[in-house]
Amino acid sequence: MLKLYLSNVFQITYRVYCSHSSQMQSFSGILHLMSWASSVSAAVSAALAGLWLHALSQPAPEVTSEYRLGVWVTAAMVVLETAAQPLVILAQAMLFVKLKVVADMVSLCSRVALKAWLIALYPSHAIWAYCVGHAVSSALLVVIYYGTLLWLVRSPDNCLPVKSASELGPRLVPGQPALDRDQLALTWSFFKQGLLKQLLTEGERYLMTAFHLLDFSEQGLYDVVANLGSLAARFLFQPVEENAYVYFSRTVERGKPVSAAAGRVLHDLLRAMSLLGLVAVTFGWSYSHLLLRLYGGALLTAGPAVSLLRAQCAYVLLLAMNGVLECYTFAVMRQEQINGYNRKMVLLSVIFVISTGIFTRLFGGFGFILANCVNMLTRIYVCCRFVAGLPLEPAVSVPPLLGLRPPAAVAAALVTAGLLAAGSESWLYPGSAAAHVAVGALCGAAVVAAAVYSEPRLLQAVRERVGDKLKRS
Repeated sequence: MLKLYLSNVFQITYRVYCSHSSQMQSFSGILHLMSWASSVSAAVSAALAGLWLHALSQPAPEVTSEYRLGVWVTAAMVVLETAAQPLVILAQAMLFVKLKVVADMVSLCSRVALKAWLIALYPSHAIWAYCVGHAVSSALLVVIYYGTLLWLVRSPDNCLPVKSASELGPRLVPGQPALDRDQLALTWSFFKQGLLKQLLTEGERYLMTAFHLLDFSEQGLYDVVANLGSLAARFLFQPVEENAYVYFSRTVERGKPVSAAAGRVLHDLLRAMSLLGLVAVTFGWSYSHLLLRLYGGALLTAGPAVSLLRAQCAYVLLLAMNGVLECYTFAVMRQEQINGYNRKMVLLSVIFVISTGIFTRLFGGFGFILANCVNMLTRIYVCCRFVAGLPLEPAVSVPPLLGLRPPAAVAAALVTAGLLAAGSESWLYPGSAAAHVAVGALCGAAVVAAAVYSEPRLLQAVRERVGDKLKRS
């Protein structure tokens, strides 16, 4: 959680600011501002590591020594990865998508493979294996970004907005202030927004750890369910949201009416993401038990994990709807609107903390998911009000927010598929898991057919995207 807190706050803050800077001549100043993040992250990492080790509840004595090592290694890797953030953001701004994909893939695969191998060899030293895997993957991530971009800087065909490697780090220019006041003020606004958003997104984990609302076994069960439920958010929603934010920040002008192109893209993205979320709810109810059985065996399905995963599917739907809405909202907000949104986020944080405390005492681990749903619904409401209040160009024929409403044919297909899948779980499963999966596959095909019939424009967009990639390859 320490790594998530720090890395997400810094990445959200600086990526948001960087994406708004369309003039490349000011890019070196932005990189200079971002390069100071390592110093800030080192101080915050040390403070939070001490808090984790001395103020919060500790695990059993037999793992305390490795636990301390894990906390300090995580803090150190946060500082290391933050040092690479200027290059990560530079690559994103220059649309080096392949570099990001390769770097993330190498980092993730090396971490998973190394941890699995070490745990298989030394099963009693899982935290030590985590530390080694995390350190190696973070080092590889930094090496890939620094190596690639330094090579580009020194190449004769340098297309970057920086002309030397020294511009990628902090520097002081005689006669000029160390930091630009306007950049610093906007960055501070986004930092507060990123901090509040991080607390709202991962707040239940901080509350769980700080107030020991669940014991360690219940926390482990909740983490398993939350991680399985967040697979869609990590692998489907996050890439879409990142690219959507880059698109909106480059094409939408603040203070101007919503253009026809931006309105159409927002409508289509909301339609696609809401359909994905509805599919998760439809099939998650009937296939949660099978997924947990495949993942952890009968021991995992014997407790409340199945009900937790079903509830998590509803949370996935809200995540799908909220992600694109917030991308568009942040892309078009002016600084005074960002400050007003931050004040609303403070109120949402208070609501979230109160609802978490109440729901957890009433419903246990299920209460965390319920509180998350309440939190996400309030964020969706705030963004919908903001987007609905934006002026539209006359060429915008369909309000973008109508993308949240599924077509009638797709809605009917989803309801029918959900009923058939639930009946299959009652009559065929667990006696014939293969038949249960076959029913789900047929129902999924029917939903896809209904979506293709109802949304030919989305299908055309996918075809054009795939065709462009095939031509480039």
